[in-house]
Amino acid sequence: MNKDKWKNGIGILIIFLAVFKYYGTYFSLPNMSKYIMIVSLVLATLLIFENRKNYNIIHFAFLGLAGIQFVLSKNITMVYTYYLCLGLFALEFRTVIKWFIIISTALFSIYLLSNILGIHPTEYLEGRNDFGFGNPNTAFISMFMIWSAFFYYIFYSEKKIDFIVLFLMIFLMYTQTMTRTGLLTAILTVVAFIILKLVDVRKKIPSYLIASFPALMSLLSVVITVFLSNNYLINKVLSHRPIYWNSYLMHSSKGINLFGYAPNIRDILFTQRMPLDSGYIWSLYSMGIVVFVALIAMMCYTLYQLCLENKKDEILLIVSILIYCFAESIMVDLPTNIGLILIVYGVSKVRIKSIFPVKKSKRV
Repeated sequence: MNKDKWKNGIGILIIFLAVFKYYGTYFSLPNMSKYIMIVSLVLATLLIFENRKNYNIIHFAFLGLAGIQFVLSKNITMVYTYYLCLGLFALEFRTVIKWFIIISTALFSIYLLSNILGIHPTEYLEGRNDFGFGNPNTAFISMFMIWSAFFYYIFYSEKKIDFIVLFLMIFLMYTQTMTRTGLLTAILTVVAFIILKLVDVRKKIPSYLIASFPALMSLLSVVITVFLSNNYLINKVLSHRPIYWNSYLMHSSKGINLFGYAPNIRDILFTQRMPLDSGYIWSLYSMGIVVFVALIAMMCYTLYQLCLENKKDEILLIVSILIYCFAESIMVDLPTNIGLILIVYGVSKVRIKSIFPVKKSKRV
């Protein structure tokens, strides 16, 4: 019991630091980011050491791959995020989600209060409220990360009030931000919820379809980027995102490569008016082909494993974020994709011996 309290305490602190790092940018505390990262990595190391017998070769192979990518590109995002996930794997996932909801809701509420007080004043973009975040889409994303985690938490609930709260969160935020991407994601998440309730995901065809979802979304994003970026109808529906996607991936001198680029590549090559609102395309571009393909493969295997175990709530959490990733760059940041921790769980089910095997006692 004391060991669980010790691990949970460190895990909760890691979650707080990760979410606070996300809000630090909006609270005008960007200089704290590197200190938060250092403390988080130290705390995660303690959990990884404590939980060392539950990791296998694949866990550390991907960590090594992300480390190589960091050395070559100076982009620490993937190796940092994954390292925190390895640490948080030592905790029970539902505990992680509970505290993620509490901490995210608290910081989100504080920020909204600062908006009301005029500390971070609202700036309206074509009548859309940004709640002081600087962009209506960012405000919606900040709410959505709480919404998707809460949806996971109440997946099996029979209380109507839980689902009324879900509806109100989306309704109120959409009426202010008018974020079509967020609203469509929420609707598709509800559709996925209904399908999951009706389908036996342990069967062959449903499990294969669900498991292939990350790969199919990645392929769709790349096909649109390379072959359909000039299509008028697609650009109109996706708010001209494909044009920007193509500008990054197909850049004449700094296009897609094996190990990606430094995180400030956008500031170097492009302007703020050329965003890259796609978790798939941005991750592929910034992390490179090697790490991205490995990450998507791990996601696919994790979803397949969750299907076999009939963990529909965890499937929904991952799928909801993967849907949003199609039009927002939120795939490889823990505060906006808490489901990444489940990848560590999924890989742990691969039948490979642990690097630190448990010694069996000899029979007398």
